[in-house]
Amino acid sequence: MCALAFTTTTSLAADLRGFISEGGAGVLQYQFCSGETLGRELFPIEDKTLNRSLAAGVNAVRSIMLHRYRPLYVEVRGVRGKTNVTVNQFQRALGTVESCKSLPRDIQSNIRLHASGQAPVWRLVATDASALLELPDKVSMKLPAAAFKSAGSDRVAKGAPQQTYEMQSIDGTAISVGVNPQMCTDGRSETAYGARVSLQVQKLTLQGCAARF
Repeated sequence: MCALAFTTTTSLAADLRGFISEGGAGVLQYQFCSGETLGRELFPIEDKTLNRSLAAGVNAVRSIMLHRYRPLYVEVRGVRGKTNVTVNQFQRALGTVESCKSLPRDIQSNIRLHASGQAPVWRLVATDASALLELPDKVSMKLPAAAFKSAGSDRVAKGAPQQTYEMQSIDGTAISVGVNPQMCTDGRSETAYGARVSLQVQKLTLQGCAARF
């Protein structure tokens, strides 16, 4: 089921799910998913993402999509108005999602930070209650959830610069996570993300992307 979060005030950003297409003069337009149905109304987008990461992400995915001219599924954080959408944060774009009936379910609504990387494979997921870092060779570390309390907040969504989270794992390992709100992609898969991530675990440095931050 496609979840769509509506704002209760004009100033509070919310997670928005739907499809982007290009209108006249290159203006990006958003169609919202309501359940498994795609809304008919097209909302012009006011792109206020830092470093224009929304436009960069859409262009990056379209350049390698098999069907590059169909509407593109995009997750953002912003404000839905009566006649337009203001986007403050680009989260991710997935060229493999074709309809509201097949939306991804891999990221739950309570996740504040969701970052991962390839070669080597790693993943970091943080919520209000827990944070887990999965490293190569099947090494897992529990991190203090409080260290990521600003991640996923409205302040961050409205254009905060790079965030750095310094902490120690439960076993005392020093860890630093840098999140830079710039479009991030591997250039091969039909996916783009809203932030670049640098992870430092003692002397090990890993790079990746974040879909929630």
